[in-house]
Amino acid sequence: MNFDRLKDFYDNNGSKILDIKPGMYIEIHEKDVETNRIWRFKCLVIKTKKPSHADGTFTVRGMVAGVEVEKIYPLSFNKFDKIVLLDEYQIRRAKLYYIRDKVGKDARFKSKITAEKRDINLLDKEAGKVKENKGKKKGKK
Repeated sequence: MNFDRLKDFYDNNGSKILDIKPGMYIEIHEKDVETNRIWRFKCLVIKTKKPSHADGTFTVRGMVAGVEVEKIYPLSFNKFDKIVLLDEYQIRRAKLYYIRDKVGKDARFKSKITAEKRDINLLDKEAGKVKENKGKKKGKK
């Protein structure tokens, strides 16, 4: 399959491939077509499949009415109203399947996000590009 053609098709139709990684705690605002209602869902990203392709997916896990729910979304889904990055955790695995069995303090992660990256909309092109200074400091030796 020609992925460049597929990516061009999604770019021309206004879809964007999301930059989502495992370990992100996000809030998804999904539009319901039938009732014109926005459904909010706070969740942890467990895995991403084909993260740089237009047909990639990501799996999330969160609570709905006291029940743990896992959902699979495409990375270029046009029914998202917005996706807010609430937190990003330090992880050492690409797939967080082990978190299904953890409860309470065992399910904690250490946060690695800074204040300027918190509460940004991942659908905005400018919001995802937060500049970070990784160079050497000038002046002192």
